[in-house]
Amino acid sequence: MVKYRFKLTPNERLELLAKIQKGKAAAKSIQKAQVLLASDDAVERQSETHIAATYHLSTRSVERIRKDFCERGMAVFQPNPHQPRSDKKITGELEAHLIAIACSEPPAGESRWKLQAIADRLVELQVVDKFSHTSVATVLKKTNRRAAPLSPGGSKAGGPPMR
Repeated sequence: MVKYRFKLTPNERLELLAKIQKGKAAAKSIQKAQVLLASDDAVERQSETHIAATYHLSTRSVERIRKDFCERGMAVFQPNPHQPRSDKKITGELEAHLIAIACSEPPAGESRWKLQAIADRLVELQVVDKFSHTSVATVLKKTNRRAAPLSPGGSKAGGPPMR
């Protein structure tokens, strides 16, 4: 049983046909238009499996196109608005605390700081509410890349010193 059913208006139908016939639109847009025309209840609607096989899609993709059209109408052909990026979790202050911890003496009984121990210490000091060991690794890797000292007489390219 088809979950998302619709009847295209004559204007929508003409717009979809124009999109296909011009051939100037992106391939995905043309494919969406073809699926929507084949799914139209105003004319003889084809089965999902037949549409999927005809346009080399999965039945799930056909369902998704129908669902999007039922929810957004012809706006499915507009680009999706991107979600605004959330504020960065790793600030300069947090980075400084993390590096200070990593450069300090390791906990008693340990020969070096473990990533999880650094993350736990940041939470303990109430620098952040929570922090993962992978984020610690990312910051340390980025910092190491930035602050890698040159060897005496070495070049930035990493080749042998010039004479």
